[in-house]
Amino acid sequence: MHPILETIYNILPPDKKQRNNGWIYFNCPSCYHTENPDTKHRGNILFLEDGFVYQCFNCKFICKFTLGHFLSKETTLWLKDLGISDNELNNFRAMIQEYNDSHSDTPSENKIIVKKREIRQIPNNYISIKESLLKGEKNPYFKAVINYINERNPRLLGWSDLMWADKQYNFLIPCYEYGNIVGYSLRKLTNETDSKYIHFIPSGYIFNYDNLLTDRKYEILVEGQTCALAINGIAYLSSTITPDRLKRILPFTDNKEIIICPDRDKAGMKIIDQIIDENLPFSVSFPNWEKGIKDPEEAVKKYGRLYTIYSILTSKESDKNLIKFKSMKWFSTIL
Repeated sequence: MHPILETIYNILPPDKKQRNNGWIYFNCPSCYHTENPDTKHRGNILFLEDGFVYQCFNCKFICKFTLGHFLSKETTLWLKDLGISDNELNNFRAMIQEYNDSHSDTPSENKIIVKKREIRQIPNNYISIKESLLKGEKNPYFKAVINYINERNPRLLGWSDLMWADKQYNFLIPCYEYGNIVGYSLRKLTNETDSKYIHFIPSGYIFNYDNLLTDRKYEILVEGQTCALAINGIAYLSSTITPDRLKRILPFTDNKEIIICPDRDKAGMKIIDQIIDENLPFSVSFPNWEKGIKDPEEAVKKYGRLYTIYSILTSKESDKNLIKFKSMKWFSTIL
């Protein structure tokens, strides 16, 4: 049995029993959602060579898993009903991700070459900005960071545990995946450069990736990290969505609507072209923000988080022809 499937087997109830046909049966842990708790061992699971299927003959709950895929919403719920902890679930998802990265059934001529993902730890010289504020830090580099953040958007400090370092004119944004830090980005204290960020992140990393694992109807996808923090969305961290990042996002389009909110600039025009040219299964939002507001972070600073998210969700469009048409007006201010 593959270690991933063995992990599932090991969290099954200890009083489980197996029939001659291979089905394992035990009290269904999910009956309480719709029925009284199961006491007659009506939950049944069958392990296959590359996955498993589960069904309950009482509450009719069904879920399954196949190696090479991600955990569905139903399977995640079932695992939680079995008693898996959040930390164990994150580790399990990381195991699945590692397997998926190393096993691709894409035809060789189109196959994405996935390098071993390098996890980067946060440098020891970086300190929590929140903790430094509480201590009354007087360091001039710290003051420069605070002045920049206050001018940019003071709410950033409430959305993430940003960090700073002595003799560094930047601040650090931690990057998480499955609840663990896998890298970080440094944001320079200036906008007078094309390389405002320096990323130390794994290949194919999606900022706020764990949002995709939650039971959400919508997920807003933006370009940069501070915009993602502003609306609690996810970010693709590039001018286009690279193949390795697409590979991480697309499996979730079955269970939720991915809505791209492009920056109102040339990079935003580029991502719209990609969505249309590649026929990606994403919606696009064109909120009716005031002239001069180019991204969600600026919108949140002007309107607040709740209205900004509302304006994005109520301005989404999935028809590719209408996306192309509406983008003309959206980008008209920069042409």
